[in-house]
Amino acid sequence: MVEIRMVEMIATTAEQKIRHRIVLTGGGTGGHIYPALAVAEQLQNDPDVESVLYIGASGHLEETLAKEKNLDFVGLSVVGMPRKISGAIFAFPFKTLSAVWQARKVLHLFRPTAVLGTGGYASAAPLAAARLMGIPYIVHEPDSNPGMVNKLFARSAAACSLGMAAAKEKFEAKSSRVFVNGNPVRASFLNPVSRAQAASEFGLRPELKTLLVTGGSQGAQAINDAVIAALPALLQRGDMQILHQVGEKNFAAVQAQLAPAVATNEHYRLLPYIKEMSSAYAASDMTVCRAGAMTISELSVMHVPAIFVPYPYAAQNHQMHNARFMESQGCAFLIAQNDLTAESLSKAVLDALTNGDKLETMKQAMQTIARPHAAQEIAKQLKEVGVSRAI
Repeated sequence: MVEIRMVEMIATTAEQKIRHRIVLTGGGTGGHIYPALAVAEQLQNDPDVESVLYIGASGHLEETLAKEKNLDFVGLSVVGMPRKISGAIFAFPFKTLSAVWQARKVLHLFRPTAVLGTGGYASAAPLAAARLMGIPYIVHEPDSNPGMVNKLFARSAAACSLGMAAAKEKFEAKSSRVFVNGNPVRASFLNPVSRAQAASEFGLRPELKTLLVTGGSQGAQAINDAVIAALPALLQRGDMQILHQVGEKNFAAVQAQLAPAVATNEHYRLLPYIKEMSSAYAASDMTVCRAGAMTISELSVMHVPAIFVPYPYAAQNHQMHNARFMESQGCAFLIAQNDLTAESLSKAVLDALTNGDKLETMKQAMQTIARPHAAQEIAKQLKEVGVSRAI
């Protein structure tokens, strides 16, 4: 009888569903926020996950985006480390300690099984609180050059997740569990519309080689200026078309700069903003863009080569590091902003778009580094490290 009861107890325990409660934290820029949101999307559809909470900076971009995704959000009063000596640097330690105390209270009430930090100063306080409370956490580094917060918390992390393989050697000395998962992207990039449908959305011809130019949702003046100067020569060829997103704030100025022959050219489309970038990538053979981690991940899963013009003022020059890594993998060209001219841009564009073999080789290289299952892998790892705390 005793043995039977023991078997029944084991069976009952095995049948109990493990319930995970996951905290996500990260903020400051889209590159830190979008990976967390993509993982959240995966977790929300997981029957083993009871609840997901996003902790970030109150009133910042992560709060807006998290609430748009119907995520529970708690905002902390956090500030980034001052870059210059001023009165703010003396207040910084006290504000940071206050934020950690706020985060501890939130974690105590939520009782997470695991925490994911995706970088940025907004993630520092929740990760510090998790470490103090013995809650397992994973840090995810989107870029090839690690940010300050992730470097600080990597050593005591249960695991380190990397968006780019180039960062691996910088984390292996800090952790024995390092995974190159890639950066999680939204489902629309993993299941895009067909090239024909995408071309139709933008009034393009699917059979023509297509160049997409974008500097992000805000546009990039340096890229716009070089493209405008290069347009007459590129369009005169008649064998390619250009989809040019300039940013809403730049739209009127760019329109005024265009020569009439360019503005009315059937192979040129000027847009202030593209809402669904996956459709733009689906219509394109190559893109001219900045080198943010999420842009690179989206391009890689859609196998679109790039001409990267890194933003020169990015923190720790991480966009330049990203672009150099991608160029070394054979899937991109790199043009520093100081070297960006109509001539240098035209040369890179024609070098790829007029050479079918080279373009195909670059697309295959993009496909090789793609990590389409990043969100699933990170969600799985969060459940693994948190299983001891799950109900």
